[in-house]
Amino acid sequence: MVSAPSDGVEQVEPPERASHLDLGAPLSYPDDGSLSRAVRRIETWIGRVEQGALILLLACVVLVAAGHALLDRFAEIQLSFKDDVVRGGTFAMAMLGAAFASHQVRHLSMDLVSRRLSPRARLFLQVALAVFTIVIVVLFVRSGLHVVAQERTFQQDDRLLSSVRIAYLIPLGGGLIILHTVLHAIIDLDYIIRRKTPPERIRSAH
Repeated sequence: MVSAPSDGVEQVEPPERASHLDLGAPLSYPDDGSLSRAVRRIETWIGRVEQGALILLLACVVLVAAGHALLDRFAEIQLSFKDDVVRGGTFAMAMLGAAFASHQVRHLSMDLVSRRLSPRARLFLQVALAVFTIVIVVLFVRSGLHVVAQERTFQQDDRLLSSVRIAYLIPLGGGLIILHTVLHAIIDLDYIIRRKTPPERIRSAH
């Protein structure tokens, strides 16, 4: 920008400096290899699908519950499927939310132990925790399949959101958690094989 002061000499103001901290920039992993980069790309797309499904489920539950309340209050009309949608949608959000937390690596971690370890030792710890998580979730999935079998025995209805269909969300959510855990473990193993330190996330300036 050019300004004209009183002495008649034109002065050019310096351009505004761009911020080095761009919180809207995408995350990048500069130490990723070709395998880690490909796996992380797949895992990112799965997480985006889960996030979109969570938003749709939340909107559906809120709209159905609010619509039922308004219709009941002003027109004395009750939506027969309201309870099924709210119950099934809430449970689906719980299962998908757990899977999405695994995608974001927001589950519980052993910080008190990992802080005392070297970066390479932390990678081995993460892989060991991934194996432990997979074993536990496999047991959880087996319990979910047992619930599905029980619901099939005791309930024979054709509702859109029957108890059987809702029970299927247990192995579905568990399977997604296992998938995210396996993908993260593959990335950690790739870093171990390439003798790299744990991936440090930075925000890309591009």
